[in-house]
Amino acid sequence: MTNPLPPLPELPLSALHDDFLAALKHTPLLLEAEPGAGKSTLAPLWVLAQAPADQQVWLVQPRVLAAQALAQRLAQLLGEQPGQQVGYQVPYDACMGAATRLVLMTPGVLLQHLLQNPTLEGVACVMLDEIHERSVNQDLAWAFLQEVQILRDDLQLVLMSATPDPALQQQIDTRLFAAGRCFPVTLHYQPAKQDARGAVEKLDQQLLRALRDYPAWQQACCLVFLPGWREIEDCAQAIAQQFPAHKVCRLHSRVDAREQLRALDPAQGARIILATNIAETSLTIADVTLVIDSGLARRADYEQRTGITRLKTARISMASAKQRRGRAGRVQAGHCIRLWSQDQPLAAADLPEIRATDYLPLLLRIAHWGSPASSLPWLEAPNKLALEFAQQQLQKMQLLDAQGAITAAGEKVSALGTHPRIAAFLLLHNTTIPKSSLLLALALHFEWAGEQDWVLWLDAAAQELTRNRHWQKQQKRWLAALGLQQGEGEVDALLLARAFNDRIGFKQESGRYRLNSGMSVEPQGKLESNWAVFVLINSKAKSHSGIGVALQLNQAQQRELSQFSHALEFKQQRWQIHQTWRMGGVVIDEQFQPVAPESISAALVAHIQQLAREKTLAQLRWSASALALLERARLLVRHQVMELPALDDEALITSMPQWLAPFLTASTQLEHLPLRDGLEFYLGYEHCQKIAQLLPDHITLPSGRKVTIEFTCEGSAQIAAKLQEFFGCEQLQLSDGKIPLKIHLLSPNGSPLAITTNLQTFWQQAYPEVRKEMRGRYPRHPWPENPLEHEATALTKKKLALQQPPR
Repeated sequence: MTNPLPPLPELPLSALHDDFLAALKHTPLLLEAEPGAGKSTLAPLWVLAQAPADQQVWLVQPRVLAAQALAQRLAQLLGEQPGQQVGYQVPYDACMGAATRLVLMTPGVLLQHLLQNPTLEGVACVMLDEIHERSVNQDLAWAFLQEVQILRDDLQLVLMSATPDPALQQQIDTRLFAAGRCFPVTLHYQPAKQDARGAVEKLDQQLLRALRDYPAWQQACCLVFLPGWREIEDCAQAIAQQFPAHKVCRLHSRVDAREQLRALDPAQGARIILATNIAETSLTIADVTLVIDSGLARRADYEQRTGITRLKTARISMASAKQRRGRAGRVQAGHCIRLWSQDQPLAAADLPEIRATDYLPLLLRIAHWGSPASSLPWLEAPNKLALEFAQQQLQKMQLLDAQGAITAAGEKVSALGTHPRIAAFLLLHNTTIPKSSLLLALALHFEWAGEQDWVLWLDAAAQELTRNRHWQKQQKRWLAALGLQQGEGEVDALLLARAFNDRIGFKQESGRYRLNSGMSVEPQGKLESNWAVFVLINSKAKSHSGIGVALQLNQAQQRELSQFSHALEFKQQRWQIHQTWRMGGVVIDEQFQPVAPESISAALVAHIQQLAREKTLAQLRWSASALALLERARLLVRHQVMELPALDDEALITSMPQWLAPFLTASTQLEHLPLRDGLEFYLGYEHCQKIAQLLPDHITLPSGRKVTIEFTCEGSAQIAAKLQEFFGCEQLQLSDGKIPLKIHLLSPNGSPLAITTNLQTFWQQAYPEVRKEMRGRYPRHPWPENPLEHEATALTKKKLALQQPPR
């Protein structure tokens, strides 16, 4: 059943209306639409028109402001206000009614819906817009949605991207492409100046210079791309001082919603809009004809090793630069000024966020979902070692159990809507929670910056709570979800330490505190205790400082809060498990436990598997014969000469309990693993015999000399010998010619002359030139005109003549 729509704007995508509706019957559908095609405007309304009347359509936008602005635009096209047929749900704001059927939301809100309603009952279609941005929440939502569609084959999935994504193209068969609509945009580069002392021009002054050099800006809508809030404020002040009569709007989450809406409204006329990369693809500002691009973006860069997020200002990619330039050509010909040099190198595209993100929220959501991380259909799978570390942290917080399944406390984190670390702290309170603890949690949740000490930081946060509506809403939400009452008192440092155990530091002689990660943190303010937990760590170029809370810990508490690790070690002529409790870079306790004889094989296999996964299978101590057998077997499989058991690294590591364990004993050492015996057992006796027949260790050269065949990890078989040893031979083959043999032809002194897999071709085409160059250099060795009629030999002409029988 199709619901009628009012007339919609004529955009490039309009021509694909019928194709789009036909493709909706075979989702997932990937709609690749260039900027200006109208994908975010037309496609959602087309889907809404064909959706059942009792079901909703969800459109996911990567940013809050983009979701709100697009909801406003789509509602206008239907002749309505947001909250009627079109609504939105974003953090701290929702505009929906009983008649709402098209809901715009952010990826985080979608993930919460998925965890609460895994089959998405009542939803006809989910549309992921700007999927090319590859935020970790977008990637995770896409992985979950594919599993939902297995249970609900009537659920439609539409992914929309402004740029082609090879990973998506490999996963999705049904695809549509729509050309964009962009008027010509002229380009000018204006790099920063340097004075005589080498000082570089500040960004706000560089912007003012660009405006002065382009007088037409005062009659245009000018969009300025800046890296972050600090630069937006600096530039706003500089423009206000230089051009006080001109209208300036800021696009940032810190700005009042009314100002942000004014920035997007063409009725405001000529104005300067100062924005971050939010305006790259997610927002359409219809009347922009001038773009000034700083070429910079500020991104959160999470360090898996330390658990610390650094905000880094870096060059944008070429893809981002192209998107930004295109913003000036949506309605008419425009102009773009780039505030960098034309020869500045740019990366082709931004890296997916999943490569540098905090894995605690990611893994907790995966555990809540219930499918193992390894089984999810990722665009790019998360790092296994980082997932394992995150699991240990979540288990320490009691949000996951010993098997990695989510606990009842872990499930509550979704209702709290905050980082697992903050949630773990809140959940440790029973009936009442001190106001100071709530304030601390709010400051951490909203990433309240602090360069002062603990007391001043909390005082500043308390003032923010009195005036910030979002803080007040979050506090009310937490108290309701936890069933807690506010109380008096100080923050319980021990509870804080239990939730932030990886942030516990031990005081060094320098006064700095050393954390388990190896990081050294300078306390902001005075701390006298040996132990401290750092709730906030500020990253600097060469050091770290942080807001710490003093801890008084007895021996039992130290062991409880420390990070436990165990490793298998060959010590005192036997295998033992070395258990270590470590905190703040200090060993709290350690124990050695002998491994029981009947458990040695299983313990060794688990240890070897871990080593192989942390490094690579090849980095185990393979003997030359074991490695040669493995490479020969892989070579035969690669060329489809033999069918053998799976020989990739993951298969061999996973199946070690079957093929390696039977050969492990109490005296086995890592330096002398029985890999050859195990591999022969894994392949089977008959297969090993056939491998030896098809690919022997040695081959006899035409000269009669035996040489070793080298089987490389790159997947080739090769030999090396003097060129003269191949005279008279047109082909030298392995496995009846099914395996190419790479022949390194050497000069008499062993220097490389040529590499070939076809001797006949070499004699015909390359040999005459080699002979011309070499015969004068090595006159004592034979260089016949016709090498096929000469005896193969490693001897000089003189020695060869002495061997000839007398006539």
